Amino acid sequence: IVNYAKRSTALLVGGSTTIIPTYFVIGSGSGVALATQTTLINTFDNQAVTSTDSTVLNKITWTGDWTESEVSGLTLTEFGMIASGTGITGSIWSRSTFPSVTFNGTQELRIQETWEVF
Repeated sequence: IVNYAKRSTALLVGGSTTIIPTYFVIGSGSGVALATQTTLINTFDNQAVTSTDSTVLNKITWTGDWTESEVSGLTLTEFGMIASGTGITGSIWSRSTFPSVTFNGTQELRIQETWEVF
């Protein structure tokens, strides 16, 4: 979770109507995910969250799905969650990196992100 998310969560607890994460974003940036980041390194696409599950106490899980044609030919190394589909500047809530995954047109992509509040 990056600094924007921490600040926005604190504002929500205080009664603010701060924009919450409703989109996943995927990209090909490299490097360590830092709390100070405000965007992905190299964004390819964003997708509205397809489901949200808060049935487990103190946890919320968001799911985002892409079809074969949406990710065909892409090599991904990062994803995150943003507050809007147009990517309000600095609105990234989280960023995760992973070893590269290449899509050949026969695979779909599903991302799930779970947060636990302590």
